[in-house]
Amino acid sequence: MHVDLPAERDFPAGAMLRRQRHLISEAHRPERASTSRRRLTALAAALALAGILSIPALGVVGTVKSWLAGGHGPDFPVPTAPDVVIASGKTGVAWRLIATPSNQGLCLFLVSHVNGQVAGGGGCGYVDIRGDLPPDVRGDPAQKCIATPTALAPCGSLPRHWVDVGRGGSSAAGFTESLVFGLLAQQVASIELVLTSGETVRGHVVRRPEALGAPLNVYWAAWPCGSVQPAGGGLQECREGAGPEVRMAIARDSAGRVLERRAPSWNGNPSGDPTGPPPPVKTG
Repeated sequence: MHVDLPAERDFPAGAMLRRQRHLISEAHRPERASTSRRRLTALAAALALAGILSIPALGVVGTVKSWLAGGHGPDFPVPTAPDVVIASGKTGVAWRLIATPSNQGLCLFLVSHVNGQVAGGGGCGYVDIRGDLPPDVRGDPAQKCIATPTALAPCGSLPRHWVDVGRGGSSAAGFTESLVFGLLAQQVASIELVLTSGETVRGHVVRRPEALGAPLNVYWAAWPCGSVQPAGGGLQECREGAGPEVRMAIARDSAGRVLERRAPSWNGNPSGDPTGPPPPVKTG
């Protein structure tokens, strides 16, 4: 079967694309207002939000009313459980990493508050991580995912992984470091991110957040974005394409054994094969 996939130019160069995720990309809304949304067919753009990190209280997980509640449209994710705050910090603007089970699978968003508005970047959809996950976390296995650069297949028929390579590739007002986040199988004890600069960044792993009720770990990592630019309102943001991005993630178990090496997924390398072609290079 041949499938005409969106042209590479339709996506930010170098962005890490996940399989069939619904993307609410840096959607700005006043408190209690509904969130705007755009959809990428059969692909999802992973997202980078950046920040000067205040070290959050990792491992302390709370629940809040879902920030996704009140969205409109037949394709808008409907939360099935309260939000779970995975981590939080402040970097000129406050941010929270929020996981929410939904009718489309797990939603994972980095949410910040800027000038009285909520800005959220991340996605919802099928989760290809190993483990026995409930339907509102796993997502629909019959949903179509990219199997090869030219063909789709049911997501549930494709291999499962130990690591979801962190979402990254853009910037948001108030953040002056690159920040990525993603999912891990519960057996993964540590994760290293190899950057395009050759540097290695160790991720912060939040082990099996209890309130999430699923055998999953969540991680995030941050590093300097290279250079910043004014973003209005006295804020700054990372200059797009100025700093290094993730080239490969290395997931290890508690004994230090490598469970998986995985590169960012994109439409030319949907499985994230570390020996496959890398995403196109961003040009500022």
